[in-house]
Amino acid sequence: MSRARRVLCPGLKREVELPGEVHRAISLAPSLSDTVFRLGLGATLVGRSAWCHRPPEVTSLPTVGSYTSVRRAQLDELAPDLILMISGAQEELAGRLADEGYPVYQFPLPVSVWGILENMAAVAAVMGYPGAAERPLESLHTALASVHGQLPSLRTYVEIDLGGPVTIGPGSYIYWALRWLGLDVITPDAGKAYVTPNEDVLKQLDPALLLYDPKPGRTIDAATVRRRFEKRGLGAWFQSGARLVVTEGDVLAHSGPWFIETGLPWLAGQIRAAGAGHA
Repeated sequence: MSRARRVLCPGLKREVELPGEVHRAISLAPSLSDTVFRLGLGATLVGRSAWCHRPPEVTSLPTVGSYTSVRRAQLDELAPDLILMISGAQEELAGRLADEGYPVYQFPLPVSVWGILENMAAVAAVMGYPGAAERPLESLHTALASVHGQLPSLRTYVEIDLGGPVTIGPGSYIYWALRWLGLDVITPDAGKAYVTPNEDVLKQLDPALLLYDPKPGRTIDAATVRRRFEKRGLGAWFQSGARLVVTEGDVLAHSGPWFIETGLPWLAGQIRAAGAGHA
């Protein structure tokens, strides 16, 4: 058996005892499940959250809970030597599980698109396979370079369905990813990474492009989304010629490597197809 390690987790402000190489991991964050598979370490995963759906192979694993809760009996049965979690909404649960003695490591929610690469390197190191990150990181760098500046500087408003409307600020990786594409991202509250939009403030905006990201598995057509914006008193946006792009769900809200390698190129193509951008 590989020698045990004590690894400092800054998010939890404590050390976590792990084996030299992790063989039984549970991921409770979709982006981290995606990262583990992209590293070629998918065989180490023995459980997931109900929201983990990329890549498709992850859905065959037992579901041990949702994003903010777990079934402890099932957790104990699976006997993980590492539970991967992320900051933000999972912080309270991560702290409780760590206090109860579970081997939890909490990774930071990326502040920029480059934070996705940082997390990939960190996941590989924490799991005891640092070399696994080298080629995937090269691929992510190449993917980012290929989409840089593909779109014109359109004034862009972003809204994500996280159980209610949420928009973004400069502290979000989504902001920097869209800026990397070339878009001029509108931030109604630049002091926060994620914020419930103020409807009165929104009525004063004049975006050229709207990006709407539903929940995973909640496919919704553009006509329905437009009607919802109109019911909120934002019909003037469309009367002024704003284009609307609706994702397949959990595209912008997914902070894993899939977002860089697949999500961003797909999004750029959808924006061009909507007549709002040029290659």
